[in-house]
Amino acid sequence: MPMDFCRIWIEQCEAARGIEDEFGTQKALAYLVAEKFLDYLKAAEQDATFQAEIPAFVAEIKRIFEPWQLAECLEQARQTEPFDPSNYEGNDPENIEMERQDDLRRCAADLLVVERAKVLLLGE
Repeated sequence: MPMDFCRIWIEQCEAARGIEDEFGTQKALAYLVAEKFLDYLKAAEQDATFQAEIPAFVAEIKRIFEPWQLAECLEQARQTEPFDPSNYEGNDPENIEMERQDDLRRCAADLLVVERAKVLLLGE
C-alpha cells in the first residue's frame, strides 16, 4: 500500500542517513533540513495533513542531527545574493522593478520559513 504523500518525510530521513554515511553530515543537512524540511513547512501552510506530520518530522530530524549542526545549517539556509538590476540590462525598467519585487517576496517567504524551522528545531 503506498504511503500517504504527507509522510514522505520518513523516506527523506532515511535518505539523509544514507547521504550522511556516503557524503558527510553537511550534505545530509543540506538535503534534509535546508531543502526537504523547509519545503515541507511551506507545504504545511496549505495542507493540514502535512501540518499534522511536522512534530514527528521534527523529532526524527533531532534524532539524526545534533542541535549545533542544525543551528549552523539554518544560519545559512535559503540565503541568496542581493538583487542585482544589472542582470536585467536591456529590459524595461518596469519589468526590472517587477523582478525586484518578486525577489523581495521570495526572500521574505524564505526568511519566514527558516525562522519557523529554527523555532521548531532549536526552540528559538
